[in-house]
Amino acid sequence: MANSFVRYTGNNSTTSYSIPFSYRSTADLTVTLAGVATTAYTLNSAGTTLTFNSAPAQDVAIEIRRRTSQGTKLVDYASGSVLTENDLDTDSDQAFFMSQEAIDDAGDVIKVSNVNFQWDAQNKRVTNVADPTNAQDVATKNYLENTWLSATDKTTLNNVNSNIAAINTVNSNMSAITTTNSNATNINTVATNIGSVNTVAADITKVIAVANDLAEAVSEVETVADDLNEATSEIDTVANAITNVDNVGNNIANVNTVAGISSNITTVAGISSNVTTVAGMNSAISTVNSNSSNINTVAGAITNINNVASNIANVNTVATNLSGVNSFAERYRVQAGVPSSSNDVGDLVFDTTAQKLKVFDGSSYALAG
Repeated sequence: MANSFVRYTGNNSTTSYSIPFSYRSTADLTVTLAGVATTAYTLNSAGTTLTFNSAPAQDVAIEIRRRTSQGTKLVDYASGSVLTENDLDTDSDQAFFMSQEAIDDAGDVIKVSNVNFQWDAQNKRVTNVADPTNAQDVATKNYLENTWLSATDKTTLNNVNSNIAAINTVNSNMSAITTTNSNATNINTVATNIGSVNTVAADITKVIAVANDLAEAVSEVETVADDLNEATSEIDTVANAITNVDNVGNNIANVNTVAGISSNITTVAGISSNVTTVAGMNSAISTVNSNSSNINTVAGAITNINNVASNIANVNTVATNLSGVNSFAERYRVQAGVPSSSNDVGDLVFDTTAQKLKVFDGSSYALAG
């Protein structure tokens, strides 16, 4: 870091800047904006911060430099005079500050680098250079653009400058271009396999059709399941009716008894004039009255028998549906591997081992689709 100056770059918003070096008087400070001296600023009480009246513009060069008097001695010693500390300090500060400023100036010029013994511009532009006249003179930008380059060269150079962004894009895309070249073989392979892709697309269409058929089959299975549930309820009703049939069997004996009694009634009708026979008939009538409850039981059983007859039709419907379920279960199966027997052409099986849908073609199972 320099001992006698500091440099900043404006940003169109900052107004205050630090002064990191010592100085004897504010008169020794020189402040420039883009090389032009200015006094439009103030200093804080300590003299360590400089504040511009308005923020320097964007990217403007700001320099705060100390320049100690070099043409006039600040202390003049006289014979017989009193030598004070202030005089000694002032004289010493003038000499010390001047030496720092000289060192800073020396360090701020182009010097020979000790790395390769070449002039080092410290990554800065060299300005105010005259046009070259000898073979080894430095060429300026103006000379290159207006003397050394032809009109065609200048046009080309201007085109290059205007296309810098495009050139940078091309450079950044070189990696992608290299990758594309390396992938040319893969692209050709993809082109070769387009036929296979089309075949796969056709196969996918077939698989979708099979999937639709399976969805329809699932719907039919659900319908059969509903029928089975209804049939189960009906079977329960039939079972209850069968119990009633057993009751009918038990009551058949009572029916036969009633038939025997009917014969006695007929006899009673033929011998109505015989009082003694009437007395015997009265006994038979009593027997009929005692069996009246059995007759009612038979009547109820007959109703149950009729119910059984109506439910037999439902049982037959269940049997028909069960035949359809068995047929569906035999045609559409899910298992590990494929069935070894009971195979018909068109039978489908989802092989859970291979995770594939297969169809029986008459001799073996092949991939469906």
